[in-house]
Amino acid sequence: MPKPEHQVLVCTNTRPPGNPKGSCGEKGSDALADRLKALVRERGLAARVMVNKSSCLKHCSHGITVAVQPDNVWYAQVTLADLDEICQRHLEEGHSLERLFMPDIPWE
Repeated sequence: MPKPEHQVLVCTNTRPPGNPKGSCGEKGSDALADRLKALVRERGLAARVMVNKSSCLKHCSHGITVAVQPDNVWYAQVTLADLDEICQRHLEEGHSLERLFMPDIPWE
């Protein structure tokens, strides 16, 4: 397999219940990462795109956090409904989705 063009990191960190920052894990990020991996395979992108579950990406209060490298694009509050668009617009066409950009906030 050649080196992937993109690595997509999905935060799956889980904090204890009641943590004021919340966590991506409690927002369903495991299922989201699994669905994104499946979509990448279904769209024939698996040779070019690697999807990995990650520990904390430091923005759980705005999670589910997804980072696309090497583009250094950080998406906030990603849902299952966003995944088709991320695959098509960003991973296939090379256009990031401004509506999902992580706000310019301090790292948590």
